[in-house]
Amino acid sequence: MTPKAAARHEERSTSDLGAPLYVAWQITNECNLACLHCIEESGPGKAFKDELTTEQALGFIDQLVKAEVPYVSFSGGEPMVRPDFFQLVERITAGGVGLKIETNGHSLTKENCRRFKELGIKAVQVSIDGANPASFNKMRINGRFDTATQGIRSLREAGVPVEINFVPARFNIKEIGEVVDLAHELGAYSFYTGKIMYTGNAVRTWAVTAPDESEYPQFFATLKEKCDQYMGRMRVYYHEMGLLDELRYRLLNPAALFIVIPNGKVKLINALPFTCGDLRRDSLGEVWRNFQQAWKSPMVSTFIDRLAEDPGIVSRLHQLEEAL
Repeated sequence: MTPKAAARHEERSTSDLGAPLYVAWQITNECNLACLHCIEESGPGKAFKDELTTEQALGFIDQLVKAEVPYVSFSGGEPMVRPDFFQLVERITAGGVGLKIETNGHSLTKENCRRFKELGIKAVQVSIDGANPASFNKMRINGRFDTATQGIRSLREAGVPVEINFVPARFNIKEIGEVVDLAHELGAYSFYTGKIMYTGNAVRTWAVTAPDESEYPQFFATLKEKCDQYMGRMRVYYHEMGLLDELRYRLLNPAALFIVIPNGKVKLINALPFTCGDLRRDSLGEVWRNFQQAWKSPMVSTFIDRLAEDPGIVSRLHQLEEAL
């Protein structure tokens, strides 16, 4: 099941489910790059001091398998820099859980791509924030455009499905048409984008990264054209909805998914600072029950109401609070 397919199940009440349909798991905050827009503020030397151990991570995977959670993604930071990365991948795929990897593409050697194919990885999403080395390398400090695109070619050569993600900035937003074309040329089956978020590293780099709001209408118009152009050949997904509207929708229609951060704490959604459990002490079942109750918490609805008056409060998303 893909994340999009999981999202379609939102019409079912989460109370009808014994576990989430999708778990987005940030397995480390360490990263080999230092991207200007990173919402997790990851980078070299940025691993949490209390990240889940291998034993704890494997124990959580066993719970996911037992609960028959259909789909999980590994992200970071950069998930592939975690030393036990393939040990975790092997455990979760052996249990029959669909697994997606979200990566910056700099560890996609031919050997690693072949292992992904052998292990049955459902998709690998690679971030390409520019149509050329100049814009890509500007956004992704320490990154290399040629390395990432060669990694995608290695995935396709190995027969692994590829998704591409793009974050607009003032220096790359006009390249959106070229980037979509590049994604198709590289063999991606899906392309994802939306507005840059004012949180994480982007708070400090906003003067450099943030496009002018007047540029977004043409950005989305181009995406609509590309969606039509590649219909039936590559899916082009984009979020036009603003963060406030999306959160108001989620408040009434919580998705059957949650976010696990590297130390095992569980967030309701990336765009809110609220947690509903800690996998170092709570079982998956307990966290899932907490998740269902947390969306009803006045703390959550109050935060969303405050966001309407002060959009800048999303800059404090890493100051976590328990919603219960």
